[in-house]
Amino acid sequence: MVAHCSVSLRRMLLAALALLSGCATVRPHPLPPPAGERRAGPRQTRGAGPAFALADQPNLPADVKTAIATALTLVGRRDIVVDGIDYGDDCAALVRASFARAGRPLPDAARDAQTIELVARVRGALRTGLRPSPGDLIFFSDLPGGAVAHVGLVARMDPDGTAMVLHRTARGVMRVRVNLGYAEQTNDPSTGRRINDLLVASGATEGIPAGRLVTGFSRPL
Repeated sequence: MVAHCSVSLRRMLLAALALLSGCATVRPHPLPPPAGERRAGPRQTRGAGPAFALADQPNLPADVKTAIATALTLVGRRDIVVDGIDYGDDCAALVRASFARAGRPLPDAARDAQTIELVARVRGALRTGLRPSPGDLIFFSDLPGGAVAHVGLVARMDPDGTAMVLHRTARGVMRVRVNLGYAEQTNDPSTGRRINDLLVASGATEGIPAGRLVTGFSRPL
């Protein structure tokens, strides 16, 4: 039964990918080329968000903690190399490497942000609301209202609803603050605390609060 479900899921994913790409067949590749990330990333210094310790989150499942810890070790780097394996240099590579190190690798069909989101959709893992959880995958567009183009890993949730997201931008892996409750604001209107870092699309002159670019989030796959 498990094998039959696995084969059926694979067939559904390949069929959906074929429709999206306009090709008759899709051949999964174990190590695809970078997805051509265009966004410049936060305008703050490298590793925009504040550093933090996983010890502050003692109740996280062991695999989630390992995935987050792995991604944290890559902050500031452009190439995603873990345990001697080069996963590439795009945002999906960060997510794939982190969960592979945690012992729960993403499916072969989940090769970039778009296909990772598609796998999450097929599996019913997409979530709604304003507060993702540590370990969730979070999806971004390049412009508000746009299609999924990027993926990151939620590393921490603050009491005010600000998520600390580990994300591979064009400047390398960075900590990016994202708040969906105040998606239009860079700072909390009552405290002045930074809640959304600015992300810059290719060709743009002004940054956009990260919360405005979120298209959704999902449980770990």
